Amino acid sequence: MRSLSSTQRNTILTMLDSGHSASSIASSTGLHCKHFTILRSKEHSSLQKSTGGHPSKLSPANVCHAIHLISTQKAENAVQVTKSLTNIINQPLHPNTVHQHLKKTGMKAVVK
Repeated sequence: MRSLSSTQRNTILTMLDSGHSASSIASSTGLHCKHFTILRSKEHSSLQKSTGGHPSKLSPANVCHAIHLISTQKAENAVQVTKSLTNIINQPLHPNTVHQHLKKTGMKAVVK
């Protein structure tokens, strides 16, 4: 790995501080992402890494509504909750998504 000039180093550190992703820094500076991870670990170890991924399809209000549907026995399982939530949010939704969100809130599947 070649050494970085002080201007490159300062540019990378300011971009990291401002929250830019490694790929956006790489495209603007022309350097490899490896440089940024090494600099971040040495100089700014307190900075959080980007969590990545995509935003959740279900908002906290939607999850609360799903819990309400199950607790009031208007729906028995994730498939029925998915059908009612799909009508509300007007987006395709998979029952596994609802199941995972309900699981995060502490709800568990119960055998009849």
